Amino acid sequence: MEPLHAITLTIGLFVLTFFNPGANLFVVVQTSLASGSRAGMLTGLGVALGDAVYSGLGLFGMATLITQCEGIFSFIKIVGGLYLLWFAYKSMNKQAEPHSHALQQPLSAPWYIFFRRGLITDLSNPQTVLFFISIFSVTLSPNTPTWAKLSAWLGIVLSSVIWRVFLSQAFSLPAVRRTYASMQRIASRAIGVVIGAFAIKLIYEGLTRRSL
Repeated sequence: MEPLHAITLTIGLFVLTFFNPGANLFVVVQTSLASGSRAGMLTGLGVALGDAVYSGLGLFGMATLITQCEGIFSFIKIVGGLYLLWFAYKSMNKQAEPHSHALQQPLSAPWYIFFRRGLITDLSNPQTVLFFISIFSVTLSPNTPTWAKLSAWLGIVLSSVIWRVFLSQAFSLPAVRRTYASMQRIASRAIGVVIGAFAIKLIYEGLTRRSL
């Protein structure tokens, strides 16, 4: 496969995953709705860093490490799942706020709180690296030039950043946040339930060491 074709196909397959909602998407959306674009963007950048880490591991042949360190990755799943479960609980129990307060005073927590939230959410699912390996096994080969592999990795990271920034901006628009504020309790609980389901799945897989 030609290097440019391999790069385009690799990035394209990754972009397709954006349309398969997961914990990463819901955490960025919930943060943007509840705390504004800055918080959502920082959370999204944390997710993008997680994608950079796992795609890098997959790109540079770390499959052996995964199979030999099953216990470590199970531990990551359990810890990450517990964190998501806590986040889901906080989301479901968030008190409704007046519209003006929710719109004019987004949560002004330190930047690393939101960045860490996105990073932990992404890294809590270590089987993501297996997904990247499956993509690379189709699009790349031992003969693929190093520059092409690095370009594919950079394309994945850049695509991840652009998508998460877009989500943070779209779901922090005044009209969107007004709608959210008017039904905050229901919306927060619904998103919390979804994130909680992902959390329970991760914890279960970690305890039973499934999907690794």
